[in-house]
Amino acid sequence: MQFSLFFFTAKWPGTPGDHYRLLRESTQFADRAGFAAVWTPERHFSAFGGLYPNPSVTSAALATITERIGLRAGSVVLPLQNLLRVAEEWSVVDNLSRGRVGVSFASGWHVNDFVLSPHTYERRRELMYESIETVRALWRGETIRLPNGQGREVEVAIYPKPYQADIPIWLTAQSEGTFRKAGEMGANLLTNMNYQSVETLGERIGMYRRACAAHPATPRGHVTLMVHTFVGDQPAIDTQAKPAYAEYILTNLDLQSERAKGLGLSIDATEEDKRFIVSRAVDRMIGNVGLIGTPERCVQQARRFQDAGVDEIACLIDFGIDFDAVMSSLEQVAQLGAALR
Repeated sequence: MQFSLFFFTAKWPGTPGDHYRLLRESTQFADRAGFAAVWTPERHFSAFGGLYPNPSVTSAALATITERIGLRAGSVVLPLQNLLRVAEEWSVVDNLSRGRVGVSFASGWHVNDFVLSPHTYERRRELMYESIETVRALWRGETIRLPNGQGREVEVAIYPKPYQADIPIWLTAQSEGTFRKAGEMGANLLTNMNYQSVETLGERIGMYRRACAAHPATPRGHVTLMVHTFVGDQPAIDTQAKPAYAEYILTNLDLQSERAKGLGLSIDATEEDKRFIVSRAVDRMIGNVGLIGTPERCVQQARRFQDAGVDEIACLIDFGIDFDAVMSSLEQVAQLGAALR
């Protein structure tokens, strides 16, 4: 089992200069401690995740202060992007890091994000799959034909040339169909526990691996599971992790409300409704699907994920717990790998 870091903050530090302190210092710790990777997302126009509008920018910054840890996007929303720019930007990061780049691609889900590319929303899933192949081709040094400023088609390729011969890709997956498609494409897989049980996760990973078997180069694939993580004693769980996660869920509810408005719908939730939703979410995360708890409990939970077929746990650590407590938790996380051997 590998461990990595994942960021998707909903709580902004009060001092402007401190927004990225946890990202920098936890990544440097993870680099020293042998973690596999650090993942940063692509989020737009919302406080929920809003520190991270462009994972190539955050990864480029991290490339200059680390030595060995993987630098990954979780995820690039491909239908929003110019494909040449995606390949160019990540090629720069690949060179800065001497070949430590990996990218998970997603189709996008928040309708308001598509103010960046309104015409791609309806076909976003099909466009994502088509676009992945184009990015792969550009990465290998192939050219594509596009119209220039005068409407004349020209051949273009990207510079600088990437450090790695092929771009390591993940597919961000939630549904059975996407799990299967990732295997058919020979891609790695990034998922989470938001809408599935550990048992369902295991079934879907089995489906993914059966689809992977058709690819000699990736007969097994690689499954990364993003999961909220905090390892500490019980008082810290009760006084820090539970309240922080409850506030995190409330912020997410506001994001879902924004999404509904963008689709022309409305979510008419009372305060009592919200308290019920938050209470259930906290109980589910801390009691069942999260990596939040004492070291003994987290070892058991990590074994459950391992038995389900997970290769890498991407620890989402920035859900509102204070800096010192998170850094202390990471020392405990670093010991989980040894306990699982």
